[in-house]
Amino acid sequence: MSNISNEYFTTSELAKTCGVTKHTLFHYDDIGLLKPEFVNSKGYRYYSVQQCLVLDLIMVLKKAGSSLEEIKVFLQKQNTPLLINMLKEKQVELEREQRRITQMQNILTSAIKMTEKATVELRNAPMILECLEEYFITTQLDAGDGDKEFAKKLTEHRDFCETHYIDHEFAIWTIISKDRFESGGYYPEYIANQIKTSIPEEKMLIKPAGLYAVIDHKGSYDSMPQTYSIIKNFIARKGMYISGDVYALELHTYWTEKNPDDYKIRIFVQVSH
Repeated sequence: MSNISNEYFTTSELAKTCGVTKHTLFHYDDIGLLKPEFVNSKGYRYYSVQQCLVLDLIMVLKKAGSSLEEIKVFLQKQNTPLLINMLKEKQVELEREQRRITQMQNILTSAIKMTEKATVELRNAPMILECLEEYFITTQLDAGDGDKEFAKKLTEHRDFCETHYIDHEFAIWTIISKDRFESGGYYPEYIANQIKTSIPEEKMLIKPAGLYAVIDHKGSYDSMPQTYSIIKNFIARKGMYISGDVYALELHTYWTEKNPDDYKIRIFVQVSH
């Protein structure tokens, strides 16, 4: 018995030594991943020092993102080239995950800044502003889509940005063409997110630098036509004309407000003298 206690770990000892639970070791035994060196007549499991090292390898591979099934297959065919290939695959997966995490951190940072800024900067009256050139990643909408299809396209848009690691701002924009806006059609033609720089992507659109009539709409999406009428009248009174597309930036919408009547959306209409 003394030789056994000196040379082998009990389940409790191995669990404590390697920082796992006894339940984990029972599970590994059940699935054939790490079976004890032997089981005595009373059903007690005993593990060798070599198995302690194997458990250490299992834990490292598991932390690297390998599934228990992947680890089991590796241990059955264990060799140096196989380990190198496995670690390289996990390295690529971790790099992808790191890019995703960085992307989400940037989105959350922009969300905090925009939401805090929008709380104190509300433009109740229209004005003319000089704007710099801005870039957007977009998903096109069709005129007859309706709200249900809009929701589907929004999901497609988010999925595209995530899978292509597009580094974009948090806020959703919508874009209406000049022709549609002037004819009284206010259903957007694009869903968009602002990006920091131009990218080689056909879904990218540029908001030109220049003069814009700007107003903050407060209320639901359904009441936006009233604000569009206000800004059209404002442009006419200024002796200006609509020279480009219309951009709507969602400052406070369903992310921050429960009541749609409390939504805040900033509207930009490109204008010229």
